[in-house]
Amino acid sequence: MLKKAKQFIEDVQTEMKKVSWPETNQLLNSTIVVIVISMLFTLYIFFVDQIVSFLVKHLY
Repeated sequence: MLKKAKQFIEDVQTEMKKVSWPETNQLLNSTIVVIVISMLFTLYIFFVDQIVSFLVKHLY
């Protein structure tokens, strides 16, 4: 069991060395895009919820 765990960790380390990591600038830009899109989507859902709530309250 311990041999398998050790082999697994070694395999993970080997594979992690093969990963092509993004450069800092690319990572920062991607992070900003994700945050902005998440905020916009959140605002969209909020406003749709407010409109639907208003309509339901005044129609029923």
